[in-house]
Amino acid sequence: MKTLNAIIERSEDCFYAYVKQLDGCVAGGSTYAEVKQNLEEMINIFIAEDPKLKQTFSEGFNLIFEVSLDSVFELLPEINISQLAILGKLNPGLLRQYVSGSKKASEAQAKRVMQAIDKLVNKLNSISLSA
Repeated sequence: MKTLNAIIERSEDCFYAYVKQLDGCVAGGSTYAEVKQNLEEMINIFIAEDPKLKQTFSEGFNLIFEVSLDSVFELLPEINISQLAILGKLNPGLLRQYVSGSKKASEAQAKRVMQAIDKLVNKLNSISLSA
């Protein structure tokens, strides 16, 4: 099974996405879920209409979505930025600037933010609620 990488970006009023490996394969939507669904439909159309792509993806495809750092927090407003900064040993003020888009995180800083998010995911996955 082949992997396709999709980039999702947000404009002022909608989301749009494109696939790195398929020139011209783009989609839009008013929500993150809608743009993901629309992009998957476009990929299937691309594959169905191109014999070479049909052969390349005959066993299906894995679709990996990449979003910008500021988009992560728009998609997950439940995340408390200050607490995430503490968890990841990040500067809270700097993280707020990344989130607002007033500063761009370096690749190393974006990796540290992702590691903090991974820690949060692991904490959430370790919880079991009792009735």
